[in-house]
Formats: sequence, C-alpha cells, structure tokens
Amino acid sequence: MSPSATAMIYGIVGSILFNLSKGMQRHGIEALSCLSPKRAARRAGRRRPGASKKAALYATGFLLNNSLGFFAILANRYGPSSYYTSMFGAGLIALMLYAGIILKEPLRPLQYGGALVLTLGTLLLGYDGILRPEMTMAGVRLPAAGIILAASALGGLLILFRTRRKGGLTSLGIVCGLLIGFAAGLDPILKGIGQNLGGVDGRYLPRLPLGWVIFLSSFLFATLSFAASQWAFRRGIRASVLIPSQNFSYIVYPVLFQAAALPGFRITGLTALGLTVTVSGLLVMQASLRRT
Repeated sequence: MSPSATAMIYGIVGSILFNLSKGMQRHGIEALSCLSPKRAARRAGRRRPGASKKAALYATGFLLNNSLGFFAILANRYGPSSYYTSMFGAGLIALMLYAGIILKEPLRPLQYGGALVLTLGTLLLGYDGILRPEMTMAGVRLPAAGIILAASALGGLLILFRTRRKGGLTSLGIVCGLLIGFAAGLDPILKGIGQNLGGVDGRYLPRLPLGWVIFLSSFLFATLSFAASQWAFRRGIRASVLIPSQNFSYIVYPVLFQAAALPGFRITGLTALGLTVTVSGLLVMQASLRRT
C-alpha cells in the first residue's frame, strides 16, 4: 500500500471515530441528568434502567472525541496533513448512518443524496493524493509557513471583530465557523511540521526542540477550536450556520496552506474538482438536516 493511501486510511478511521463520538455523546447525554440535584432528588428510588449503559456510552464517546489528534500523528508519517483532513467527509456519512440506525432519527432522501455526493468528493480527493509523488510535511518552508499562518490568523481576527460590530448573527456564525475550522485544521498541520522538522520524515514524535514547540502548540489550537465553538453556541449562533463553514475551512485550508508552503504540492484540476464536490455534499447534507 502506498504511503499516501495509508495516510488517507488513517484519516478515514480518525474521522469516523470522531464523528461517531458525537452521536454516542448525544445518545448517552441523558446520563448526565444525575448531575442535577433537583432531578436526582426526583428520581431517587426510581432509577431508570440502562442509565449506567448510557453513562458508559457517553464516556466512550468522550474518549473517542479526543482520538482525532492521535490518528493525525499516525497519518503525518506517510503524507501531508491535507491527506488526513480531506477524508473528514467519511466520518460525516458514518454519523448520518448512526443517527438513522441507532438514534432512530428520520433520514430524508436529500441526506442520502448529499452522502453520495460527499462520498464522490472524498474518493476524488483520495485519488488525487494517490496520483501525487510521495511527500510529507518534512519539506515545508518554515518562514513561508509562519507568514501564512500569522497572516491567516490576523486576517481572520480582524474580520471577526468587524463582523461582531456591524454584522448580523448569521454573518458572525459563518466567520466563527471558518475560524474554528481554521484552528482545528492547524492541529494536524502543526503536528506534521513538528514531527518531520529537520527533513526527517516518517517519525511519530519530533526530534528537534523547535519541532517539539510546534508539535505541542497544535494541542493549544485544538483546545481553542473546541472552546470557540462553545462560545459561538452561547452567543446564539445556529449549528446549521456554524458547522458547514467549520467543515469547509477544516477541509479546504490545509490544501491551500500546502500549496503555498510545501514545495512540490500544487492544486490540480482534480484537487479543485474534489474540493468542490466535497463541499457541495457537505452543503446538501446540512440543508437536509436543517429541514429535518
């Protein structure tokens, strides 16, 4: 099996486990009702059967939710970070099936159509990665990477502040989603740079002090992404607005970053087609969820 295909398989597994964890947490969320003193008092003496199973299900979902970074480390040994992030659509399809089969949520024909489009886009991106020559994040130009990341973060924050002052809640949701996806996408990117810093690829952990700094900083951005999403929901931003822009940024930004900072990586017609089809599938699936 080629290294690029191995990286994408890790991406598929990581994405499926991550998205299934969301369904498992939702499935077991009722177990947390025991944390409420009033509810605990009302339910004293009449504990609902299966509560312990739901608690275990929620705990399992919580653990799987934090497995995304682990699989990113594995994938970064074999290919650029975009090979991992571009497989995120596979996990969304798994979550849709979990919601329909396990949670018994109604699935509309539009959701199946979106899943098919998303599958096609994921396959196109996978085929595009297989056609490319073997490469890893070891070749990233650090000065260019630093400039691109700093400019992206600064530009995003300026747009966010302007939108908070003059934009509506929908505009704020779109911008927040893009920034949250950007921060989440930095997690595998920084891990990949740190792991392979010094021109030595195929490593699980960094070997240089600067590599460790970059590698560990990735966990900060992963935490920031989660915290920002909670802030956005508390602001009243709808998930139907936040999540599509978040997924769009998470899939697209690593590709754009590598095209600018990784020598030998360029956006081909097949890359553009795969991204377009994938994003279209995301939008169709989200539109169907909004109608459900």
